[in-house]
Amino acid sequence: MLKIGGHLFSRKDCLLDKKYLVNVSNILKECIKKTKKMIVVVGGGYIARNYIDVGKGHLSESVLDTLGIEISRINASLLYSLVTETLLPRIPRSLEETLDRLTYYDFITIGGYQPGQSTTTVAALTAEAIKADKLLIATNVEGVYDSDPNLNPNAKLLKKVKAREIEDMFSKNLIAGEYRLLDIYSLKIIERSKINTIIFNGKNPENILRALKGMDIGTLIIP
Repeated sequence: MLKIGGHLFSRKDCLLDKKYLVNVSNILKECIKKTKKMIVVVGGGYIARNYIDVGKGHLSESVLDTLGIEISRINASLLYSLVTETLLPRIPRSLEETLDRLTYYDFITIGGYQPGQSTTTVAALTAEAIKADKLLIATNVEGVYDSDPNLNPNAKLLKKVKAREIEDMFSKNLIAGEYRLLDIYSLKIIERSKINTIIFNGKNPENILRALKGMDIGTLIIP
C-alpha cells in the first residue's frame, strides 16, 4: 500500500511535473514485479487546491472536498495509465469498490473516497482492509521529527516512533507544515490495525523502491 502526496508532482510553480510522473511510473513498474498486489493512493496536489480556492466563500466545505476528491481521482487515472499504458475502466470511489477491483487487478490506483477524509486516511483504511504488509507514505520531508524542522534547525529525525507518540505531538502542537499528512484519523487506524508504516521523502522516486525493500529510510511508525 503506497500513498504518494500530491505535492510531489503538483506544485504552485509546476501544475503537473511530467518528469516526476514519468520517473515515478517507471519505479512503480519495478515495484509491481516485487509484490503480489499493489495499491497506490494519489493526492490532489496543487490542482485540487486551485479548484478549492476558486470555490472558497461560495461553496460549502463538503462541496469543496468533493471537488478535491475528483481531482485526486483524475491524478490516479493518469498515474495508472502511465504505469500500465492502459486505462483503468473506473477509479474506485469507495473501499468496497477498491476491494472488488483488487480481485481482478494486481495493481490499481485510487484517489479520495469521501468528503472530510484525507487521502492518507484512505490509504490507512485500505491498507487495513487488505491486511497490507506495509503502508508506505511518500512525502516531501525526510520523515517524522521531534519538532517542526521549519522552525527548529535542531529538530531531530525520528527513525522509529509509536503512533501514540505522534498523537501526543499533535496534542502539544509540535507538528506543523507538511506533518498535516499525518492526521489523527490515519494514526488511529495505523495503531488499531498494527500496520508497520514508513514515512519517507519521495522526491526521489527511487526511495519508493528502497522503502518497499525494507531499507533504512525515513521514519518507521510502530503501532
